[in-house]
Amino acid sequence: ALNLAPQGAWSKGSAVEKKPENDRPNLARNSKPPAVPASQSRSKTGYNLQSQSSRELIRENSTESSRKTSTSGVASPNNISMANSREGSRNVSREQSREKPSSERASYANATVSSNKVSTLVNNTDSSKTSFDEEKTIAHVHSLIEEYTENYSDNDERPIQEALDDVMEFCTTNVDQQALIARELFTNVLEAKPRARKAIGHLLDVVLHKNIISNDGFLSGFKMLTDLVPDYAVDIPLIWQYIGEILGAFIGGPSPNMSLLKPILQMVPAEKAQPLFKYIIKFAIEISSKSRIQKFWQSSGFSLNDLFKSDSIDSIFTNEFNWLSEIIPATAPLKENRVPLADAQLVKLFKSVNDQNTVITDGEIIEYIETHMNSEDKFYIRNIVLSYLEACLINREPQKKIQEDIAKNRMTVLKTIIEHRSEAEIQAVYAIQNFVNKLEHPPSKNLFLF
Repeated sequence: ALNLAPQGAWSKGSAVEKKPENDRPNLARNSKPPAVPASQSRSKTGYNLQSQSSRELIRENSTESSRKTSTSGVASPNNISMANSREGSRNVSREQSREKPSSERASYANATVSSNKVSTLVNNTDSSKTSFDEEKTIAHVHSLIEEYTENYSDNDERPIQEALDDVMEFCTTNVDQQALIARELFTNVLEAKPRARKAIGHLLDVVLHKNIISNDGFLSGFKMLTDLVPDYAVDIPLIWQYIGEILGAFIGGPSPNMSLLKPILQMVPAEKAQPLFKYIIKFAIEISSKSRIQKFWQSSGFSLNDLFKSDSIDSIFTNEFNWLSEIIPATAPLKENRVPLADAQLVKLFKSVNDQNTVITDGEIIEYIETHMNSEDKFYIRNIVLSYLEACLINREPQKKIQEDIAKNRMTVLKTIIEHRSEAEIQAVYAIQNFVNKLEHPPSKNLFLF
């Protein structure tokens, strides 16, 4: 992966900034402190339980009784450990589930059928690759969340890569374990800061894209979360907004996750589906851009009627989200450059980070790139990177250096455009080499590089 380091010589990676203590997510809510540490590489202290509500106490007892059934790791139609996870996650479940309307029970049944199909596929695989210990899995996830959300940064890929490596170490192909991991990722940042929820949305996007967690595992974990919501809402009134923040980062990420929006909303109570949808789209636009979300939506083939009952869609809601289905106007073919060139307007947009009178978001810059720059141009990536470099350069003879605040704050734009594609990364390196040659090899100090 390519990294930018605003300080130091041409180096790979950058120092991880330690975040303040109060930025850590609340890890005490969801589980009993594990007796076994997540790994020898982390000697974290046990999770301190704060004031426990009756919900938490019941959940602890339920988790203790159901943990033993998870060690076999192989799901079957008659014994699905996800049911135990649901028992361990929600305390008031049995009586309330009996009272649910038949349509809601049918919805849950449909959500679990596909999970059952995937789970039965692992029966013929090596049991060492599918068995898991529930308590150890929860401990692993809690340890991962604490370290990852502390170190997460838009400008450094190392934390997400380290978190990805951690998940790969303990996550098996067992859908029940994947569901447990997904549930814990959601629930442990509900009371954290927005940056932590964004970090978890980003991580969920990556683990699904890399097929570490399957769609079935993710959706089963989300169903377990929705079963917990009535209990959590007592202490977290804005819980649907917080879930929307996580899903917004997930839907707005580089991977095409929009297709999961329909099964996600089907698991949500009808009266909460539209508010959650609004939160998801709002935060997805903040992570990405309006035009990009529009493209994702149209690629999914969805309409509002596919996600919501027609009698629940009023004119206000329709008018608010009509833009998702509007035809994207065709633009005249843009002239292809014969040599890499910085775009003057894009340079200004990158520089606007220092303009207190004009607040230009990363999403607006990405939207400008998608609208005004030709992605078919062979120098498309080089032109964007050169524009970024020009914006960052402070040219004060005889010294030339990089303006660090622009380099750091606008790095998200480059990462969104490059999207870890090897060819795009190579083009970015070429742009840097050309830029350095043009400046006649300035001193490397304070020169950021990938």
